[in-house]
Amino acid sequence: MKLVQQDLKQSTGWLSQNQQAQLLPLIEQSFSDVDAQAYLTKYFTANDAFDRRLRLYYAGERIVGYCLLTLHHQQGIILVKASAAFYPEFRQGGNTFSFSLLEVTKLKLRHPFRRIYYADTMLSPAMYRAMAKNVAHVYPAPDMPANTETLFKQFNANGIYSEYAKRTCLVDAGRKTNYSAEEVASFKQNNKPEISYYCKANPNFDRGIALFVIMPITLRQFIATAIKLLVQ
Repeated sequence: MKLVQQDLKQSTGWLSQNQQAQLLPLIEQSFSDVDAQAYLTKYFTANDAFDRRLRLYYAGERIVGYCLLTLHHQQGIILVKASAAFYPEFRQGGNTFSFSLLEVTKLKLRHPFRRIYYADTMLSPAMYRAMAKNVAHVYPAPDMPANTETLFKQFNANGIYSEYAKRTCLVDAGRKTNYSAEEVASFKQNNKPEISYYCKANPNFDRGIALFVIMPITLRQFIATAIKLLVQ
């Protein structure tokens, strides 16, 4: 089924009561060990972000997925954080990549001289693959520069060190993605390079340990990513 998309900006009109009500069961089904209302408040309506970008995915009148980007100021840097969830039957590889890439590109154009990073947790190997497969410079990754540990110490100061990745790139997220035992086993047996790397760097993702992922938002990144997408 082709899903209908709706894009929202916090600064120009945000979620209706009906939309918030529809998001609650989606959050409940997507994550375990989490209070859906508290999660909705923290990520969608709290005042810690100076702006938000949201894409809702509809099947008919029903919200079946979302991709949320939250924008934060931190010591002169703009940090982009993300959350995404879909009902299992509507999960599709790369569902959120084009939206995220478009929004961070527009963000960089609005703030050409600011340092901007995507820096947030990923509980899903599939989410990591959607980014690492398409974006040129993502950390952690097999070929990342040695100095990236400085970024992890800056953005994930209380994180957990991954022996495989050799970076402080793990974090106890306090929640788990509701993957079945079969889905977890399938991920861990998957030979796709990005999935395999994620599972080796973060073998306890099914227990609430997330991979902390950093992506620099720079002109160099956009050029290298465009070249990568062209040759795929």
